[in-house]
Amino acid sequence: MNKKKSIVILSVVSVFIILMAVFAVVSFPIADTVYDYNGYVHAIKLGLDMSGGVSTVFGVDDDGLEDLDGRINGTINSLQNLLASKGYTESTVTKGTNSNGGQTIRVEVPDIDDPARVLKLIGTPAYITFKGEDDPNAESIIIGREHISSAFVTLDDNRQYAVGLRFNTAGTEAFAKMTQDYLNNQIYIYNGTTRVSGVTVNSQITNGQAIITQSGGYTYQQAYDFATQIQSGSLGVKLTVLEQRNISATLGKDAVRIALIAGAIGVGLIFLFLGVVYRGLGLAADIALCVYIVLLLWFCAVLPWVQLTLPGIAGILLSIGMAVDANVIIFERIKRLYKSNGSRSIQTSIKDGFKGSTAAIVDGNVTTLIGAVVLWILGSSAIVGFAVTLFIGIILSMFTSLVVTRLILKCFIALNNSHPAFYGLKRSDGDGEEGASTPVSARPAKEVK
Repeated sequence: MNKKKSIVILSVVSVFIILMAVFAVVSFPIADTVYDYNGYVHAIKLGLDMSGGVSTVFGVDDDGLEDLDGRINGTINSLQNLLASKGYTESTVTKGTNSNGGQTIRVEVPDIDDPARVLKLIGTPAYITFKGEDDPNAESIIIGREHISSAFVTLDDNRQYAVGLRFNTAGTEAFAKMTQDYLNNQIYIYNGTTRVSGVTVNSQITNGQAIITQSGGYTYQQAYDFATQIQSGSLGVKLTVLEQRNISATLGKDAVRIALIAGAIGVGLIFLFLGVVYRGLGLAADIALCVYIVLLLWFCAVLPWVQLTLPGIAGILLSIGMAVDANVIIFERIKRLYKSNGSRSIQTSIKDGFKGSTAAIVDGNVTTLIGAVVLWILGSSAIVGFAVTLFIGIILSMFTSLVVTRLILKCFIALNNSHPAFYGLKRSDGDGEEGASTPVSARPAKEVK
């Protein structure tokens, strides 16, 4: 890499860091529009302990059927998965009892932009039924909410938005029998007592899927909302809203501010440590760490699974520590290689240092990634926040330590490849600055008689 190209790369990286840092926090109006740009860090969703949210208590209707507790636990899992799929990964769903001894389910949703809409989706589920006659009060329910496995947005034959239904095993069998019994006749789909549509059965359907359409088609948002309501209505128990209220943050803005200050001080000390101990190597790591920080903030803002809580902050800090640890492993190997071999150049030492450290760094990070994935899949809502930020942070830390730091050092080498002191490198005792052995006197030796 020549000097001109190195200067260009370093300039581009510097401009990228500065622009990303500026756009992270600044706000300004967008010309000729009614919209304002707000720094992307403001888009990071905060968890319940930092921003508060909304709490809804549902009463569970005891329908007299068997295994009520098992169906309540299944409902809790379904609600948790439903909220997580909509981006509310830090939501909590717990079981309880009311003053009358009845079973309840409490749902707490943090940092919501539109509380009314989220509560409406969760609090007013749609109970979809298929009937063989056009009468909302008829008892001839053939397919009920207990047969529905999931609901989703899809397209009908006219390429218009519709709501897709996927039945469970019992529902698939019942729907296949229904479409066989009502072949060439109409069946009717109801949302509660409201008829959604009536369709003529042209053939038996055995794949366990159906779609709901309406005249003129749904908009995407209408189909999305309806599918979410159906998903809520297909739970194992019927829910009624008993209480809705706003809940305050347990930590609050002061705690967030203090955490940010503490994090900034910690990162500043890391920068200082790397620069003092590893000099030019540390400077390259500092630049890479800046890239890591702005990218991490951006990903936390744009990825829907991230909601920042105290466990989430712990995941970020742990990933920063692993990023620094990876650089330290690389730099110590570079120093050892340069010190132990008097003929090895700075460039070769850096190249071999990265090559020899990559396997160990990847192995250590991959094992941690596996742990993060397991926690993400199997952990409770509080653990999920830690797992998500840790997963994102580790991916970025490997990228910045193995790619960005190496690129910066290549640029440094193109600008300075003859001064090991800049990189904090030195030879073993007895070696010269560039590793030559101690020079022998040029004077002729005297013959000993």
